[in-house]
Amino acid sequence: MKEEIKELKREIKALKQRISGLEKDLDYQVEQNSTNGKMSNDIRDLQQAVADLAKEPVGMMFDYRA
Repeated sequence: MKEEIKELKREIKALKQRISGLEKDLDYQVEQNSTNGKMSNDIRDLQQAVADLAKEPVGMMFDYRA
């Protein structure tokens, strides 16, 4: 019985460490998602500026499917 309790405590400790790591990964992913959205908007703004300078529609100059 004592060995089973020790084993369960080890498993709980390992799971807590995994949860902590996953929480950090999730925080990073949320931060990256926010950054990527801002970067995407900035790229579209730059593409619009280039299209305006070239006097061409944006859709004719850039492929948005990617």
